[in-house]
Amino acid sequence: MLQRSIITCFLFAFALMVNGQQQKVAGSDKFNGNPGMLHCGIRVIARAYDDSVVLRWAPQEAWAWSKLNTVGYRIERIDLSVRDQPKTVLLTTVALKPYSLEKFKTVFAKEDNYAAIAAQCLYGKNFNNNIRQANGGIEDRAAVSDARFSYLLMAADFDSRVAGASALRFNDKSALKGGKYLYRVMPAGGITQGRIDTGAVLITNARIDQPAHPEIGEAIAFDKTAEIHWNRAGHESWTGFFVERSEDGEHFRPLTNVPFVSSPPDTSVMKKDSAASRLFALLQMQYVYADSLPQNYKTYTYRIRGIDPFSELSGYSNQVTVRGKDLTPPVPPALLTPTFLGNRSLRISWVKERPEADCRGYFITRAHSVNGPYETINKELLPVTTTSYTDGDAYAHGGTYYIVATVDTAGNVSSSMPVMAYVPDKTPPAAPVGLKGKIDRNGLVTLTWDANREEDVRGYKVYFANADNHVFTQITSEPDSLTNFVDSITLRTLTKNIWYKVVAVDDNNNHSEFSQVLKLKKPDLVPPTPPQATNVVAGSRGAEMDWIQSSSEDAVEYLVYRSENNGLRTLVAKFKHQPDQTAFHFSDTLVSSGLHYLYTAETVDEDSLHSPLSIPVSIVVHLRHERPAITGLKAMFDEKQRKMMLAWAYQAPEEFFFVLLRGETKESLVPLRSLDKNIQQFNDFSALSGKTYWYAIRAVFKDDKGDTKLSDPVMVTIR
Repeated sequence: MLQRSIITCFLFAFALMVNGQQQKVAGSDKFNGNPGMLHCGIRVIARAYDDSVVLRWAPQEAWAWSKLNTVGYRIERIDLSVRDQPKTVLLTTVALKPYSLEKFKTVFAKEDNYAAIAAQCLYGKNFNNNIRQANGGIEDRAAVSDARFSYLLMAADFDSRVAGASALRFNDKSALKGGKYLYRVMPAGGITQGRIDTGAVLITNARIDQPAHPEIGEAIAFDKTAEIHWNRAGHESWTGFFVERSEDGEHFRPLTNVPFVSSPPDTSVMKKDSAASRLFALLQMQYVYADSLPQNYKTYTYRIRGIDPFSELSGYSNQVTVRGKDLTPPVPPALLTPTFLGNRSLRISWVKERPEADCRGYFITRAHSVNGPYETINKELLPVTTTSYTDGDAYAHGGTYYIVATVDTAGNVSSSMPVMAYVPDKTPPAAPVGLKGKIDRNGLVTLTWDANREEDVRGYKVYFANADNHVFTQITSEPDSLTNFVDSITLRTLTKNIWYKVVAVDDNNNHSEFSQVLKLKKPDLVPPTPPQATNVVAGSRGAEMDWIQSSSEDAVEYLVYRSENNGLRTLVAKFKHQPDQTAFHFSDTLVSSGLHYLYTAETVDEDSLHSPLSIPVSIVVHLRHERPAITGLKAMFDEKQRKMMLAWAYQAPEEFFFVLLRGETKESLVPLRSLDKNIQQFNDFSALSGKTYWYAIRAVFKDDKGDTKLSDPVMVTIR
């Protein structure tokens, strides 16, 4: 049996080239005719050697390769040396097919790896292990076929004898020097379930020197590793590369048993994996070969040479040298909790087991925050045997963060995890001052205050309340370093004001006293309630009525309007709001007899918001002449029966009735009761103790001769 090669995972693509000595003239890979039919071509390249022309070819698809291995290849040469007299020669009298397995065993030694690979790809069975069932099996078999095809092309590129044995190479020794030929490679028999187009190449049999050698662009050294880079552009003529290394600059040894092959990365992966995009971008432009170095700080020399599809080796490249260097930092120490020693002194301690042989010592760094920036506080490197350090200048306010850095002889540094320590601070900052603010009509509250002068103030907390005697609630979830704050509140509430205060917090969480309380008045968006008319009387001298004042706390005045016969509304009176009164009286004497009047009123609050108009009051006034007032009205309070006894005397031949009026002042008299003309007395049981009452009376006639004037009021104080 041929020796089987173990092939490490790399992909291979058959390199097709067109240069000054060759030109592709046929071999389409497009679908023609039935779009559902398999269809591909054969691609051909050629090289002239003066005494012969060598052809290399490959089908474009694995399925075509599998079919052509069965039917074989037919090769024709058309001589174009004599113009207008082309001559066609069949170079293969029998179909050109791969060697049988037995012939592979006979022709090649069992140590020949490339022949083993080719034979395994052509005739091996272990490719078919672990094939899935159903549709998955179709995909697996297709993948196996592609793998066989790819590995065979690789072996054919690297060994010309294997290429010939695989029916992928032909040497035309009958070609004349300087002759111009068109070579055609085609299936030797019919192809079922697909179509394979003929491949062709035009060449003149005149040897042209191939590119001498590849050029290494750069070599990069790491810790016991090295990378050499060379451009992909210009190296299309080589399928793979042999990489060699020397320890003395003279004697080189190959680093691989097979040529190094690196296909360009799949660009679709770059779009899916942003982390790999930089590496893939590099691999698209360059070949990268990574090597492990036996030791650091020793010079190694590298060179490469290429191999092309005709299995020919290029000259050696330029040589590059590298020196590996120690890039492995020492293990960082483990920091212990710092110890407070008094004043501003802190002792930092750490543990490091088994210091490395190349460990030089330690640097101590500190910062105000865990993210730094950190400053180095020991000018001289501490010896590797040191396990503690005293910082006598720790930060007085807020936390002090420490990191211990370990340094080795190569300058590599590793850092411990940070630890924090506090210098005890129990002194709170001063209370914030200068608190002021405003509220706009959208409910946005803007607060500002002066910044505290203490350097350890971490921030401020803001509190609010809806009343000055309420418990204040914190708005901010944590201290904010800004000296302004924006709050959003609702303005459609019953409360007219809001209160704020601010507290300062330092780095040790000490809280200051509260600032002075700031009271802000909310913009009023809710109009007041309107007044309500009551005790409406159309008197002989005009219209009279009382208005019950608005229930709104911020009412400041009332506007009374009159309209005539549903016409234009006119402002006729203004009254100030009297918080100690429930109503105000309005008399309108500027009216005409027999006309219809409507009276409405509205409330104005302290933000100049107007209430809706009150319910209209309709009055028709019949002006009457005044008669002399009734005299002799008497009033006396009966303490036993708790009643006010009123009496009067008045007689007239016309029809009339009495109107008795009462008020707590002489100016606030309002109608109390209407009485028949024959009644000359009245008992008022609604009078209350401790009150002073004024009473008056008049006669109202049923004709147009007028009413009596109001009698002189009498006053009674109830004890």
